[in-house]
Amino acid sequence: SLSFEALRQLAVEQAVVTPGLSWVFPLVIDGAIVVFSMSALRASLREEPTLWLRGLVVFVSSGSVLFNICHVEGRWLAMLLAASPPVLLFLSFEALMHSVKNEMKRSWNPEIGSTTSLSKDERVKFVSEMLENGLNAHEIAEAIPSVSLRTIQRDVANIEKSEHKKSP
Repeated sequence: SLSFEALRQLAVEQAVVTPGLSWVFPLVIDGAIVVFSMSALRASLREEPTLWLRGLVVFVSSGSVLFNICHVEGRWLAMLLAASPPVLLFLSFEALMHSVKNEMKRSWNPEIGSTTSLSKDERVKFVSEMLENGLNAHEIAEAIPSVSLRTIQRDVANIEKSEHKKSP
């Protein structure tokens, strides 16, 4: 709401919009950050190019920062404070989108062919097969992102122990 109010007041002061429509200007500016970020997330999840969309996010966020700074007219501390809301909106939304993207990757792994809520036996069988194919624990953990590297390393150690016991 801090950025919203600053952008609203600036739009009225600069006669960009009438006072009755002043709420539209900040909605368009800061709303675009959210829309472009979500579009970039969708494209990223579909493994489509995101450079253009991420450029739009940076461009609109920079505009929001600039407009917020212009609203306070030259006092350095006030400019720093005015820049904070759109910068934090950008950073927090990017952090959220990063988390969502990682969670989506963990919840579905086409290489396994089903959701990654594998039972322990299914996981150990998968790890064993990957070991036979020459993969190491780090590579296997990448194939099952919902399972920690430490768990995979334990599975590998247990598989190697049981194979060692079987050999004469």
